[in-house]
Amino acid sequence: MHPLKKAYYVARYLGPTFVWQRVSIAIEKRLGVARRTYASRPWGTIRLEEICAPGTPTSPAQYAAFKREQRPPFVFPLGEPPVLPEWLAQAARAGERTPALAERVRLLSEDRCVLFFRRPSPAPIDWYTNPLTGHRSQPGRCWVDVPDYLPEQGDPRTLWEPARCAWAIDLARARAHGVDADAAALYWRWLDSFMSACPPFEGVQWKCGQEASVRLVALALGFAAVAADPATTPQRWEQFARLAWATGYRVAHHITYAISQRNNHAMSEATGLLLVGTLFPEFRESEAWRATGRRVLTREIRRQTYADGSYIQQSMNYQRVMLAGSLFGLRLAELRGEPLPRDVYERLGRCGEFLWQLSDPETGRCPNYGNNDGAHVLPLSECDFTDFRPIIQATHYLVHRERRLPPGPWDEDLVWLFGADALDAKARSSESPCSQAFGAGGYYTLRQRESWAFIRAHEYRTRQGQCDTLHVDLWWRGQNICVDAGTYQYYVPGRPDMERYFKSSESHNTVELDGGPPLELVSRFLWFPWSRARCERYETREGLVLEAVSHDYDRGPWRVLHRRSVTTLWEDAFVVVDDLVGAGRHQAVLRWHFIDVPLKHDAARGTVSLATPKGEFSVTVASRATHTRFDVVRGRDEPGRVQGFWSPYYGELLPAPTLEAAFVEPLPLRIISVLAPGAPVVARLAESPQGLEAWEFVRGSDVATLTLPAPARDLERILAGAATRAPSLPARG
Repeated sequence: MHPLKKAYYVARYLGPTFVWQRVSIAIEKRLGVARRTYASRPWGTIRLEEICAPGTPTSPAQYAAFKREQRPPFVFPLGEPPVLPEWLAQAARAGERTPALAERVRLLSEDRCVLFFRRPSPAPIDWYTNPLTGHRSQPGRCWVDVPDYLPEQGDPRTLWEPARCAWAIDLARARAHGVDADAAALYWRWLDSFMSACPPFEGVQWKCGQEASVRLVALALGFAAVAADPATTPQRWEQFARLAWATGYRVAHHITYAISQRNNHAMSEATGLLLVGTLFPEFRESEAWRATGRRVLTREIRRQTYADGSYIQQSMNYQRVMLAGSLFGLRLAELRGEPLPRDVYERLGRCGEFLWQLSDPETGRCPNYGNNDGAHVLPLSECDFTDFRPIIQATHYLVHRERRLPPGPWDEDLVWLFGADALDAKARSSESPCSQAFGAGGYYTLRQRESWAFIRAHEYRTRQGQCDTLHVDLWWRGQNICVDAGTYQYYVPGRPDMERYFKSSESHNTVELDGGPPLELVSRFLWFPWSRARCERYETREGLVLEAVSHDYDRGPWRVLHRRSVTTLWEDAFVVVDDLVGAGRHQAVLRWHFIDVPLKHDAARGTVSLATPKGEFSVTVASRATHTRFDVVRGRDEPGRVQGFWSPYYGELLPAPTLEAAFVEPLPLRIISVLAPGAPVVARLAESPQGLEAWEFVRGSDVATLTLPAPARDLERILAGAATRAPSLPARG
């Protein structure tokens, strides 16, 4: 993109305040202000008499005694970690998180940890070595001078993962789960290793204030669990105080950058300041840091959450990150007797309810939608990373002091954050999520008995990370049949095509025109111009209907309107109608990314049949036009032709069989997809009244007819009428 055009879009979309904030930060960096602020210093130079208010004991023994007597408020008393009731311990043992807790603790004794809640590190952790690729970041430099992306350094998110210290939370939980290990010795062994390698403000692990804040939350939970252990000597209390002060200093002097990003970084850093100020009120800066954290957290929750509970970052996982960080901050404020305003609680409550409504009732999983860097701020249960029930339950309890979900392993979060009495709270009725429209955020669901569809139609008002307009996810019997490919990695040295694939329309279940996305990727996390789509019709009373329109291609050089309509046929069957309205000849490629199961595809009939573990599921694609290509691509990794992958966990590249149905036709063009359990549906154009199209769908003795107007730009509705005859499929069982 031409620099002047890019500057125009930055000013138009991000606004003058953002521009001024970033210019100010850049000027400070150029003048060396940040480098002087964050001059590297040995840990030993952070002395208690320097960082604590006058009158605070400063010898290690006296300071440790002072802290034990002070008993600062925390989610559980220092040195008294919770004990789980037997039913919850048993439920946790049946959890799906792998490796299991005992194995994760065993790995720590080998100086290894689990990365992204999925993969054991292949070798002992080196805080400057990328644990998955072996790339290495250079130590000894102020974090200000460490570049974000270097080929020899590799993906910074992977470098940061061990230092997010989920291992500390595992050690905190070990005794409650009957894991036989010297948790305190392991905790201090790992913390010694980190602090020896990463002096204050030096190197890649101090690069990000959010990383420092998330790290301190995990380490504080671990410290609180081992505070009464003999291994936690007076010198250890001083050591942890130094780390907490350095973290508060790192965050407080650069939080304006996090605020300028308008994302979950600001909430995490605000909570980091609240944590330091709460655990260490004797620090000279604690009152100011706590006030800043409280102010920023309150303002950013109000600024970043929409009225319907959706979130500014357009990402399921980032919404969970925001909720976890905010929840922890609000809980700390409660424990100090200074709760945040009620409207902040209500906003978080709506955000938790949003995730519940977008979750699968069998598995607790949400669509892998939006950027997903594998972050999980509060991994306090044995539920899998993809299970959102722990944060849904904890958020609901925070706001309402009742449980949203029935008892299960996801309840462990309540014990650690609110105490065992939270388990006695009543649970709401056991209803399941229902069809919902979240208009402010542009999220829509259509739910049937065993299947549901998720549709995205949004006019972006904030930064757009992926090109995914009108994407559709489909779920059946707890299986994500048609998937969102996810993220994989933010930086893959030498493979910009792999990075781009996961961000682009190619990795989503939508239609792409003329071999490319309608938007231009101008930076690693930013597309211009922002997508413009809207829902024009949403009905759930008499059948399920959604009609949405996208204007992304409705400008030069294409000038093509994309209208997508979704409705139901039989029970658990969906039909998706894509209309491309414009002029001239264009290539259109419809893609469906599938669960990786054995399949058969028949290009002549336009069908794909998936043999899932829970039964056959099929897709039929039909059109007046004849497709020029009807292929299923699985794991194609060729330069410039990446396709057929997905990444359910960060850094994990898995095949996803992907249907590509290509058409080269003069517009308008209509493509119909039928997604249904059982054998492939026969879709055929029946005799139609003038100006209408009557499509007939046949599956055994089931027949459905869908009447549609001819594709046109100005239509009040697409799904003009539908009729079904013959019985629907029998109930599952």
